[in-house]
Amino acid sequence: MYINACELKHYEKDIYLGVRLMEVMDDGEMYKRSELAEALDLDSRSVQRLLEEMDKSYLRFTEADLPLVEKSGNTYRLVIAGQVMEENQFLVDLIRHSLTYRLLHLLITGTARTIKELSEQLYRSESTIRRKLKDLGDELAPLDLTIERGTVFFAAEESVVRMYLSVYYWRIFRGKDWPFAPLQHDLVKKISYTIQQFFQVVLNPLKEQRLEYLVAAHLLREVQHHVLEKKEQVQRTLINDSLFKDFLNQLLPVLPSYFREQATVGNLFLNLLTREEYYHVPMITQKIQHLLAKKPFSVMDEVSAMALLLEKKINNEATWKKLQSLQAENYLISGHLYHRLFPMIRFNINGKAFWTMITQQQPKLVTFVTEILADQGGSESILFGRYLSVLRRLPELTVRPVVRIFLQTDLPEFEETILREDVHQFLANDYQVVFEENLEESDLCLTTSLSYQDEEVPTLTIAQELRMSDYLALIQLLQGFGGKSF
Repeated sequence: MYINACELKHYEKDIYLGVRLMEVMDDGEMYKRSELAEALDLDSRSVQRLLEEMDKSYLRFTEADLPLVEKSGNTYRLVIAGQVMEENQFLVDLIRHSLTYRLLHLLITGTARTIKELSEQLYRSESTIRRKLKDLGDELAPLDLTIERGTVFFAAEESVVRMYLSVYYWRIFRGKDWPFAPLQHDLVKKISYTIQQFFQVVLNPLKEQRLEYLVAAHLLREVQHHVLEKKEQVQRTLINDSLFKDFLNQLLPVLPSYFREQATVGNLFLNLLTREEYYHVPMITQKIQHLLAKKPFSVMDEVSAMALLLEKKINNEATWKKLQSLQAENYLISGHLYHRLFPMIRFNINGKAFWTMITQQQPKLVTFVTEILADQGGSESILFGRYLSVLRRLPELTVRPVVRIFLQTDLPEFEETILREDVHQFLANDYQVVFEENLEESDLCLTTSLSYQDEEVPTLTIAQELRMSDYLALIQLLQGFGGKSF
């Protein structure tokens, strides 16, 4: 499915459990109710209720008497297991019918503005609406959701609301739905195309959809007459900038009449610069960096200060040069601009789940990155993921478990050398590979012909040339390996 259950855990419990259930059963196998209860950390009765509710939801989705889960005695099988398109469409339907989504959508579109109106339109008591809004406090923290005398509104700056809504809708739907009705999709696509022309980029379909969500969030709020706060220094800097002037002139012919003010276009322009894909053409990149060096942005000074801090903390010329060779400057510049504009939005479009594995595997690197970002929000900053993704490419800063391999083949020595090099290269990012001379001191054995097997040492039989199936089997064998013998 296009979104993991863990990303929905704090969104709505029922949606989380439903998606988690489908994830567990997506192999198409039969499961006992007790097995599902253990996997979902529920009791058997709760699992039974969840299965029944999911069947009802699927009946509503298909408008046909088709089961989602097939029952045989006390075992169950997911009927649509492995059918990615069907699962994704069903997931969109689940989200759209959830109380959380409907409540937020009414607030976002301005259809309901008070607790009473939300209660009437959602057929829920006012106490339920208040409780739900309270539950969503963490999710909506950047929007500063406020209730005064029964009226519900976002107290955050309008520029923050626009960016947050584009991120929120993208995280929930990932282009699988168009949640910006009544905006015409064709208009948004025309603006998106013109933006790509200006920056001389051709985005892949997924990034193009992401751009459309960003544009649509801005247009939607403008249609609803939400006014951007006036930031005079920002506007003075933009109006005197040649790149922004060219952007404004090229976009004006395709923009609707209600979205032609310098402030609104300028805000969209800055939002675009928080994405690295627009730093594609060297001449344009140079102009972007020139703009971001000016006040009130001063992003280039911030990036330079961080580089000096990194160089001092790394304290190794060879490692520092290797870091510079990664050419991650524009990735970090765009991240620093995002942090400068939206320090309260502490996650990216992929949420925090994207970094779960690396944070578990590399606690020392996490500490390192957290320390260098101490003045920028530490591990809670949007910059955390960006610096983590850059610095993890340096073996000198990561702790890679040593895996000891005993290689026994009937190959000529030259071909065996090639095989060793292939294994080294494949595992280089995650492990330090050492080839041992005897089986007893090894963590695993790779062989072209299984002559004998030591029960203490896992053995993988391989072809004379490593195939994809061999690599997959090797990774599976190493899952959970922490650098000690099995």
